[in-house]
Amino acid sequence: MNWSRLVAPIGSVAVLTLIAALPLGIPAGDRFFLPLLPVIAIHYWTLRHDAWLPEWVVFLAGLTLDILTHGPVGYWAFIYLLAHLTATLSARLHLESSLDRLLLLGLAIVVITFAAWLTASIYFFDLLDPLPYATGAVLASICALFVILPLLRLVDGAAEPGRSMRLTRGG
Repeated sequence: MNWSRLVAPIGSVAVLTLIAALPLGIPAGDRFFLPLLPVIAIHYWTLRHDAWLPEWVVFLAGLTLDILTHGPVGYWAFIYLLAHLTATLSARLHLESSLDRLLLLGLAIVVITFAAWLTASIYFFDLLDPLPYATGAVLASICALFVILPLLRLVDGAAEPGRSMRLTRGG
C-alpha cells in the first residue's frame, strides 16, 4: 500500500468535512446537504478494499463537524459511523457495475438521511419536518453524481500505481 492510498481517503473526508462546516451563505433550511457530502466520500473509500479509512478517522470527522458547527456533540460522529457501517455491510455484495454502485450510494444516502432525521427527532423530543432532510438528500445525491464522485475518481485514478501513460514518438 502506497502513501496515496492513505492520504486520499483521509484527505478527501477531511476536506469535505471542512466544506460542510462552512456557512457558504446558504440559508439554514437548505444547508442540510453539506454534512452529507463526507458521507459520499466515506461510502466511496469504504467500498475500495485497498483504501485505508479507519473508523476512528470517520468518528473524528463527525466530531469535528459537531464542534465546528456548534451542534450536539456526537450527532454527526454517530451518523458518519453509521455511514461507514452501511458501506462496510454493502461491500459484501461485490457489485461490479457502476450503475449498481450508484444505486447503492443513493440507497445509502436515503438510509443515512432517515437515520439523521430520526436521531435529531429523538434528540429534540419532537418529530422534525422531514422536508429539509429530503431536500438535503436530493442535493447531496446531485452533488455526488456531478461533482464529488468525479473528483474522487480522479484522485483515486491518480493514486493507482501502474496507470501512468508512456508517451512515445511515432515514426
